[in-house]
Amino acid sequence: MLKLVKPRSGCGTRFLFALSGRRLVLFVILSALVPLITWSFSSISTESALSLSHFAKLTSLSNQIDSLRHRVELLRVEFRDLTPEKPYLIVNSTANEIRLMQGQAVLRKAICSTGSYILLRTYGDRKWLFKTPRGRFKVNVKLKDPWWYKPDWAYIEEGLPIPSLYSPKRYQPGVLGDFALGFGNGYLIHGTLYKRFLGLPITHGCVRLDDQDMRIVFQTMSHGNRIYIY
Repeated sequence: MLKLVKPRSGCGTRFLFALSGRRLVLFVILSALVPLITWSFSSISTESALSLSHFAKLTSLSNQIDSLRHRVELLRVEFRDLTPEKPYLIVNSTANEIRLMQGQAVLRKAICSTGSYILLRTYGDRKWLFKTPRGRFKVNVKLKDPWWYKPDWAYIEEGLPIPSLYSPKRYQPGVLGDFALGFGNGYLIHGTLYKRFLGLPITHGCVRLDDQDMRIVFQTMSHGNRIYIY
């Protein structure tokens, strides 16, 4: 029973409410439960919001994965269409390796030597950067028992006088091995006398191979076959 109790003197105009018996107990329980119930509903609402947020993120990720899979499949088709039907050669000028390919099959894998990236300067504005060109090329010449035409920079490196442009001294046999493939601007893939340096970037721009590897590459590649250098 709720009773209105008149305050004692000194309490001013305040009124005290008194609860007795079971009603007091019920009031205390309800007072404790109200914050708990409020927190529970708030927690459920927060969890629901988080669940919806996670679901949206998962849906977005799933869509992105599907899009990437579709893109990969398109790239596979494009790669397959770009792959030559005839044998082709891949030169990795960073790792100094070559791969002789037919479709997706590796016919031959071997070490090679490529450009040193050394810059040679001489009188006037003459200079040479000894690097292997990168890009897509084609075999434009096949040579058996090739002769090396010794360029100006070779004489400069050796400290020798430079002969005339058509001097017989410039033509040297046996330096390039038994076989050579030309792919433009005087660059060759050829054998070497310096087998101990294979696998190192020490050439003046050509690609050097071991004689047996060069023989197989020469026999497999024809005029017009692709060479990819990167």
